[in-house]
Amino acid sequence: MIYNLHPELTPFIGKLYPKAPLKVLFLGESHYLPAVYNHKVGQEWYERSTVSYRFSAEALAWLNTAAIIRHDVIESNYKNPAHNIYRNIGKIYGEVFAKGDYPQALEYIAFGNYFLRPAEVCGESIIINGWEEEVCSFQQLVALEKQLQPALIVFVSKKAYESFVRVAQAEGATALLSKTKSVPHPNSAWWNRSITQYEGRSGKEELVRILLGKR
Repeated sequence: MIYNLHPELTPFIGKLYPKAPLKVLFLGESHYLPAVYNHKVGQEWYERSTVSYRFSAEALAWLNTAAIIRHDVIESNYKNPAHNIYRNIGKIYGEVFAKGDYPQALEYIAFGNYFLRPAEVCGESIIINGWEEEVCSFQQLVALEKQLQPALIVFVSKKAYESFVRVAQAEGATALLSKTKSVPHPNSAWWNRSITQYEGRSGKEELVRILLGKR
């Protein structure tokens, strides 16, 4: 797996995930690097180690989602707006399963990014480099799903979800498709805004509906 080359990309897995009332793997789009590294990482990422790039300590921290959720969200009193994605997911999970506020609830979930190459530009959506990269991302998820065995996979990135569906359908991965859903990014306006596609529910309410349906 790509985690052998880039161990800092290993997903966050809550301490109580094995005992979760519903094992859910949440998936974002991709990692970011500080702007000084814009356009400095390409397809060679899949064959080179993180160490070979000689990233700064700050850049390495940006790649480590597991450490961000653990130290900057669960264990921190400072509410960095950039980390609302994790707090919002935790709040909903905690409400649905009566597991407290986000610091407690996040211990029951897993979170990673679907595309395991950092986006080309800090803060912008990743540019998918063709079918081969889509298949690579899908294969990484297949391996992760076997490891974590979630009952439900929830994408919080439309681009990542649509890429997943394309490959899963081509591969005939019906079992994986059946346990996978998508909701708007928890930092977006659609998290709290009525959406016609969801019969007037907001993104937040759609996640509640999905979780309740699996409870």
